[in-house]
Amino acid sequence: MNHKITIDELGGRGDGIVSIDGKIVYVPYTVTGDVVDVKLNGSKGRLRDIHQKSPHRVDAVCEHFTKCGGCMLQHVETEYYKNWKSGLIKTALINQGIDNVEILPLKMSPAASRRRTSFQAIGRGAGNIVLGYAEKGSHNLIDVNMCSILVPEIANFIDPLRKFLQKLLKKQQKMTVQITKGDNGLDVVFKTKGEVDLDLRMDLAEFAQTNDLARVSWFDTGLKKPHYEMLAERKKPYVTFEGNKVFFPEGAFLQATKQGQKALIDAMLKGISGAGHVVDLFSGCGTFSIAAAKQANVHAVENNEEMLVALKTSANMMTGIRKVTTELRDLFLRPLLPHELNKYDVAIIDPPRAGAKHQMTEIINSDIKKLVMISCNPVSFSRDVQNLNDAGFKMGAVTPIDQFIYSPHLEILSVFERA
Repeated sequence: MNHKITIDELGGRGDGIVSIDGKIVYVPYTVTGDVVDVKLNGSKGRLRDIHQKSPHRVDAVCEHFTKCGGCMLQHVETEYYKNWKSGLIKTALINQGIDNVEILPLKMSPAASRRRTSFQAIGRGAGNIVLGYAEKGSHNLIDVNMCSILVPEIANFIDPLRKFLQKLLKKQQKMTVQITKGDNGLDVVFKTKGEVDLDLRMDLAEFAQTNDLARVSWFDTGLKKPHYEMLAERKKPYVTFEGNKVFFPEGAFLQATKQGQKALIDAMLKGISGAGHVVDLFSGCGTFSIAAAKQANVHAVENNEEMLVALKTSANMMTGIRKVTTELRDLFLRPLLPHELNKYDVAIIDPPRAGAKHQMTEIINSDIKKLVMISCNPVSFSRDVQNLNDAGFKMGAVTPIDQFIYSPHLEILSVFERA
């Protein structure tokens, strides 16, 4: 049965929210003020028809919008979207009883700026394949021939990739293709069960040549200990942090957009101003370490050996930076302890989505005076803020950074000083 309703507000996950008979219902692809017909299924509403468009509604930019599950919010007008996204932090902080925080204007990456992605592909037999992204809340693959958030180099690669995979994939064979745009070309990893035979090696090398790819690797997911096997490296892929080149390994984590990376680095540099010794926790291949090393000695700690080696090797080739040391360590199991942290003026911490509760506890118990904290999860960020507040740290303004446009994901940076 269809219900005619008016959407009350945009929820934290990007769905429109309305109360029906005292129950909260979530309706994807709607926005505050839309008058719509929805079909109810428990607390989920399915959009059937729009009677009256909200003033906050605009036309989506991608033909796959609402089918492909990558974007949730292409239908929301930019100013309203920006306020909603900044509001995610405000709400998370207020829920922890923190309401006197300055939130700076959202720094939003433009369309066509996302420089890494993973496509899923599956063979359908007779040379047919589906290549694209999963539908929202399902494993069903949606075939895509465009993507308005990816950098043009990756978006333009969809077509040649499809033609190549049509010859390669057997019926029901699944594959993930991970693509990262370095500053000098695309780094492409094929992930599937099975090893790569001599013929396929030749085909992949030729494919790399034809499409001017920087590097092509294979990742056999069927192995007990899967690893990247490089098949062709025509140019060693690199990215630039504050004018310094870092050559990154296959599958390395990079900030999703160049603009987002720059906004994070700028805010971080402001935060560490005047420091002589900095520790960078969860350093990856050195987004913050390399930038910070222009003014301080930096100790980078990370649990991924390839990324640390990339950071160290690149740092050794650089001029005009201070000393960079590295340490391979699992900060979830073995966080840096107070006596180790006390050598540093400032800690930079950029933990994964789950946060880093144990490491935060050790920072609080140390003598460190200043902390630059980057988070991609407003909820775990707010919990950490609460703990830092209780320990006598004063929180500076929050910089919200939107690298995952049209989605509810958000990066946050704030500087904390011990009162």
